[in-house]
Amino acid sequence: MHAAILVLLLAIFLLSGCSGGPAEAVVSRQQAEELTHRAVVYEWLFGRESEWVTGTRLLAQFYEEAAREEEQLASRHLELLGDDHAPSPPTRSLGH
Repeated sequence: MHAAILVLLLAIFLLSGCSGGPAEAVVSRQQAEELTHRAVVYEWLFGRESEWVTGTRLLAQFYEEAAREEEQLASRHLELLGDDHAPSPPTRSLGH
């Protein structure tokens, strides 16, 4: 009886993690794209060597890496569930 409850709770935990991963990855990728555009504007306003530009590009890179990690985590969760039809993560990059 306790083993069945434990298995059920584990399945619920894995499913909740899988459902949020791709959506969170999309949000992170959108944030990275917006920050990349913002860095271009900051470069025009403050110059290429500005801390605003450097900081914004680093933040965009962080969000891009977070998106990749979220996609990989979602794929691993789907593999654990035995889903052979897991979507492959997009390979688009922002050039970083």
